[in-house]
Amino acid sequence: MKSKITTQPAIEPVTLAEVKESLRVTSTSEDALINNFITSARVYAENYTGRKFINQTLVGYADGFSSEYDNWWTGYRVGRESHVDGQLGGNIAFDWSPVDSVSQVDTVDTDNSETVYSSANYYLDNYTADEPSKLRLNDTNTDVIGSMRSSNGIKITYIAGYGSNRTDVPANIRRGIIMIAAHLYTNRGDCDGGNCVMKSGANVYLDQVKLESVSISV
Repeated sequence: MKSKITTQPAIEPVTLAEVKESLRVTSTSEDALINNFITSARVYAENYTGRKFINQTLVGYADGFSSEYDNWWTGYRVGRESHVDGQLGGNIAFDWSPVDSVSQVDTVDTDNSETVYSSANYYLDNYTADEPSKLRLNDTNTDVIGSMRSSNGIKITYIAGYGSNRTDVPANIRRGIIMIAAHLYTNRGDCDGGNCVMKSGANVYLDQVKLESVSISV
């Protein structure tokens, strides 16, 4: 599944005051710069962990419902196995977690028209924090609409994040963002790329919530 943000988070997971306290900065002359570093730190942390922090709306597309992730043997892992014979498989794994709610699911026809897929056919599985959230079918024998396009045939509008408040975000994530933002500020002009961010030490905290990325080995 591949998603794009349509509504950005209303606030950042940490405040300007929290980062300035960590830096022991009292001047207000560089507040705008520090705020930019907070946003950069949050985006890095989201991409690194595979999670969204403050609630935001996304629209994602998938080719169809699929089976679980399956292990083949040590060192090899297969992603979603597509089902055939016109049957929906069972789930769609979201590319961002945790998913707070699913607003709407549409099937996309070969002429690109969209049809709302009844919410009675699926449910949100976001119960396990250590795994990606999934959209699961209530009935794995539900037929795919025959004219649904083969690529990006399922459109999902959803909200991902821990909540709308900073206090909803786990403390280890918030601490990691503060560390990254402070490191970017302290090393501005000499800091570029992920290797620099790693030197902040924040990954020690972010690793605690990082979701396993799935890749296909051949």
